[in-house]
This record gives sequence, structure tokens and C-alpha cells, in this order.
Amino acid sequence: MNSLAPNFDYYDFLVRQIQQKLPTLPTIVNELTNVLENPDSSTFAVEDVMVSDAPMTTRILRVANTNFYRGSREKVTDASEAIGTLGFEKIRNVALTTSVFKMFSGPSAVDKFSLEGLWKHCLGVASASRTIAKYLGKSWHETAYTCGLVHDIGKVARFKLDEDDETEVFLKDSQTSLDKKISLIQAELINQSPRHDYLGYLICKNWGLSKYVEGVVRWHHEPNPENRQKIASEEVNELIDLVILADWVVNDKKFGFSGHENPEHPSDALLARLNIHPTHLEPICSSVETELEMTEDFCKMLDDV
Repeated sequence: MNSLAPNFDYYDFLVRQIQQKLPTLPTIVNELTNVLENPDSSTFAVEDVMVSDAPMTTRILRVANTNFYRGSREKVTDASEAIGTLGFEKIRNVALTTSVFKMFSGPSAVDKFSLEGLWKHCLGVASASRTIAKYLGKSWHETAYTCGLVHDIGKVARFKLDEDDETEVFLKDSQTSLDKKISLIQAELINQSPRHDYLGYLICKNWGLSKYVEGVVRWHHEPNPENRQKIASEEVNELIDLVILADWVVNDKKFGFSGHENPEHPSDALLARLNIHPTHLEPICSSVETELEMTEDFCKMLDDV
């Protein structure tokens, strides 16, 4: 998607303005990602990372003790038992999602849009990204989950900026996208509003997240790799393509609401780069739909923690 270059000074000003509203992700999230994507990691390595952050460990224990996971078993009292109850993958998911979840707190703004709906969309894209990555046999499926979860963090920032300024610029962009049946990024360009993808990229850069996350957040609305600038590797390009596909599937399934209702169908070229034949989309979408059903339960469980 070609567009005018962002006004860098203006975006830097916005990032400084939003820093107090969006707390940084805890170090434990990156550490857990690194540990869990190492196939040789042990339970002890995961436990060491967990106990280094007492508040996070407390939240994980609370999740492990919900009926959703514990059932009729004895109460979970320490990190080792939590790992046994939840498993590596769920431990990381809980650490990441509970850290990001608090950033999506806020009142509903209009009949259609709410931070809760956006949160559900992002959690859906996270689950879909991991599902598709596993379907394709990728070792970095947990990184795909992280990228999917924070891909729209720029929209949260724009919503919070409106709260500070007592304006409704972001909501007007969302309404434009609905009225004109276009994507939100197109509405932002039409209205000359801050682009949520670039703003989100600067936030992730400020947080010190990986080049994978930065690349996805910056370019998840750019389907042409030739237009993506400063990409660290072809693997990052592949991850961007995958999240674009996951975003489309989740929007198509109407899981949550991301601010618009007209996502652009992934091109045949994008599917080809992922080695996905168009006839394979149906089984992929079916796998994602099954995962979204479990994600719906996960959303409800997080609401209760």
C-alpha cells in the first residue's frame, strides 16, 4: 500500500504523549518466548523465568486455579505445579495476554467499536497466526502468536490519544471505514489521520520488542514485500504475510471487531509465497475456526481472573 511518508517528528510526539497510557510489556514475555521456542528448554528453565516476576507468577497461578484449567484437581500452589497444569504454551500465552490485556481497558465508545471488541480480534489473530504457522510446519509459531496479538496495538494507542485530547478522530476513521466499506487503514489515509500501523511500530520499537514484531506491526497492511522497507530477513516477510492471512480469516469469521468490516482478501501471490494453494484455504480456515472456539473460552476465562 503506497502512501506518503509519515511525518516522523509528529509520530515521535504522539509516542511520547501515549507512553503514560501504554505501560511497557514486562521482560518476562520476551524471556519466555525465547525459552519456549528452544526445543531443548526444560521445565526448570521456564520455572526460573516465571519466579523472576512475582506479580506475573501470581496471575499465572490464578489462571491455573480457575475451573477452566484445574477442574476438580488440588489447588495449584507454585510455579512447578502451574507448568504441569497449564503446559509450556499456555504459560506463555497467559503471561503475554494478561500483560497486553490491561492495555485494552476502557469504556465502549460507539455502538460498534469498543476496546473489548478489538482485544477479542487481536487474541483471535494471535491464535489464528499460531494455528496457520503450525499448519505450515513453522518452528516460530509462538512468535507468530505474539505478532498477531500486538499487530493492532497502534489502534489502542489512537483510541487512548482520543481520550487524552477529548476528541473522536479514531472513531470517525472507524465510521468512515464502515460507511465507505473500506479498510481502516484506507480511512486513515483518506482522513489524513495518524496511521495505526506506523504508530504501533514506534511503540513496539520503544518497548524493545523483536524485529519480527516490529516488522509485522509496521507492515501488516502492506501485501507487497517490495514496498516493505528495512525488513531484517525473508523470514520476517513470511511472518508478515502469515499475519495478513490470519487477520483476514479472523475478520471474515467476525471474531471480535477491529474497527472495520471490509478486509482485503489475501492475493494469490501472498498465498503462493506461503506455499498455500487456494484450495487449501478451506481446511486452514476450518482449523482456525476450531481454534477460535477455544479462544472464545480463553477470553471468558481471562475476564474472570
